[in-house]
Amino acid sequence: MPDNNNAHIMNMPKEPNDKLKQLIERLTGKWRVKGPEIDGEIEYEPMEEGFFLIQHIDFVQGGTKIKGIEYIAYDQDTDTLRSHYMDTMGDNFTYTWALDGKTLRINFGDKDSDMYFEGTFNDDNSEYSGAGTIPTVAVMTQR
Repeated sequence: MPDNNNAHIMNMPKEPNDKLKQLIERLTGKWRVKGPEIDGEIEYEPMEEGFFLIQHIDFVQGGTKIKGIEYIAYDQDTDTLRSHYMDTMGDNFTYTWALDGKTLRINFGDKDSDMYFEGTFNDDNSEYSGAGTIPTVAVMTQR
């Protein structure tokens, strides 16, 4: 997600991108997060009109309580879903999201980054689990 989309002011989309719509459909709701070093809850909600997916984070990771927020949107320049994440630890990161069928991959930074989390959804979309090179192994269950 670029810092802004000023260059596109004369050509703004009239509706949300299909990639974002699919992610919103797959993730909207509250999810329980559980893993060896992580425990808590994440809630995903679309912003009105559906141009952003907002992630609210409330969990304990490695013994540290963390609250955070992430804004996920379609980036016209890279044709990807990009996000800005900020939390109570002072973290301010960008990620690239990709949903391919039942597989969700979240790359730290750009889509070609070797730091990522990848999870797979079950058949009824009530759970996804995965791991990656970002130090998080988790199972997320929809509440």
